[in-house]
Amino acid sequence: MDNISSLRKNIYNLERQRKIIIDYLLNAHDMVDGSIYTVYKKCGNKNCRCAKGELHGPFKYLSKKVDGKTKLTFVRKADEPGVEIKATNYRKYINHMARLGKIDKKIYEMVVMIKKIKTSSYEPAKK
Repeated sequence: MDNISSLRKNIYNLERQRKIIIDYLLNAHDMVDGSIYTVYKKCGNKNCRCAKGELHGPFKYLSKKVDGKTKLTFVRKADEPGVEIKATNYRKYINHMARLGKIDKKIYEMVVMIKKIKTSSYEPAKK
């Protein structure tokens, strides 16, 4: 019985964590799909400073997967602060979703363990 109370206690604690995560997911901030990358580039002009190693930039790009391929979208300088915040919010949201999945899996495994502990086989009495 001690094992069951330990499992119940663990499930209760996981449920509290789960509620916090659900609250976060239901009240999410604005997001943009992707990650921000800083890029320095060469322009291709032989006489430019970048040909000597002093690259142009930094430029911000939003990177995301589309049909299995990475797509880079240039982020205008004026939009950088907002896009960076929204990309960070997106990453946090995805991380919370992953945590929710792990907690749900743990809870399910513990409920199965309780079922195994509480279940017995029926054997009819022999005459």
